Amino acid sequence: MSTRSKFLVKNNIFSKTSRKTSSKILRKAHSQTLFHLELHLLTSRVGLYPQPAQHINTMELAQLAMTAGPPNPDAPSDYTCLLRGPLEDFLLYSGQEQSQWLIDIAHDICDPSQKRGTLQVLDAARQEWIDVNPRDPLTASKYRYHVQAVISLSKISHRAGRSITSATDNAATMANHVEQRDGKCWVTGFDDPLTNSHMCPKRMGDHVLCIIYHDFVSTIPPPAPLTIYDDICVITLIPTLDHWFDTYELGLRLVGPGLYECHSFLPSGSPQGSQRTIFGSSPTPSSYPLLHGYRIHPPQPQHPRNPPPGLIRWHYLQCVLRKFAHSDYRGLQNIYFYERPMRMEGDSDDEGTDSDFEWPSANLGPWASDAGGSRAAKRCPEIGRGVDHCSEVVIFGPLDT
Repeated sequence: MSTRSKFLVKNNIFSKTSRKTSSKILRKAHSQTLFHLELHLLTSRVGLYPQPAQHINTMELAQLAMTAGPPNPDAPSDYTCLLRGPLEDFLLYSGQEQSQWLIDIAHDICDPSQKRGTLQVLDAARQEWIDVNPRDPLTASKYRYHVQAVISLSKISHRAGRSITSATDNAATMANHVEQRDGKCWVTGFDDPLTNSHMCPKRMGDHVLCIIYHDFVSTIPPPAPLTIYDDICVITLIPTLDHWFDTYELGLRLVGPGLYECHSFLPSGSPQGSQRTIFGSSPTPSSYPLLHGYRIHPPQPQHPRNPPPGLIRWHYLQCVLRKFAHSDYRGLQNIYFYERPMRMEGDSDDEGTDSDFEWPSANLGPWASDAGGSRAAKRCPEIGRGVDHCSEVVIFGPLDT
């Protein structure tokens, strides 16, 4: 064989090997994204937040902290990924709403008050963006929120600590109002033990709350003055559900007038062999009603002081972000609400309490050591052993019938 022939054969083998390697890389990259859903936004539309003041005690400071400036001109990518996750996970929450669910979430992330954008999906075959029909099922595709204006993305709440505020009677007053309004858990119907579950962390303060209210509840005028201790900012839950609600692992999705559906946002790495019921974690299988998909309404559906759906919607958005927010989103400048370190049971309490189970640690250890635990233990001796034990056996109240 001539030298030229050997070269051609060798070159042809190298080309085939190169094509095979490239094909494997493409198949691997494709398989990694094949069953995932992603939501993107043009980076040139992402306004960046300034450094907030350490103490936001005026509306002017709140407006400065909650209003984004110009985008990053040196951003490394044309698009910012907002959400990403397995399609099957998204389908757990979209349910019968189909694409309308993602349209709503995209609005709430990008433009909750004006909703100026359009949700589009990338047609991979034609490589063009197409407007999404609300009735279309969600697919493992790239979606984008198409908007012309530079926008202020919704900030992300860590909700990792307890509020630190000055001493006031507002907490006790709020607790009394909520007890008169609800009188029982929104989900289980139990009347004891109960916890006041805050939709917006108290550490946000009154002024930031007013901006959230304006963006998410623009159709209902706020009470004057609106404070973080207003009873419209609170629902009543049993302690186990309150812990999940507080950590954005339980959200309420409005599915009809005054009708909410419980959505359980299980964190990654959750223990196998158990499931979440409306009473707490329980071994599989369980005869108790599952928490995810369980439909509820306020104890007094027509009460004028029920939380407006918009505030519950803001809390639900935080649940979605906790589970699906992409690192692009989480890494944006000053995208998190300012938070103070966690304070545990036994530290000084300078604000009074609005609940027997207000401390973050109350749901993590034995209950019999606190005031609420003594009452709860009378109803369930297993409470002294901890939340997970009690959640397997506490079955009493309206659902016993």
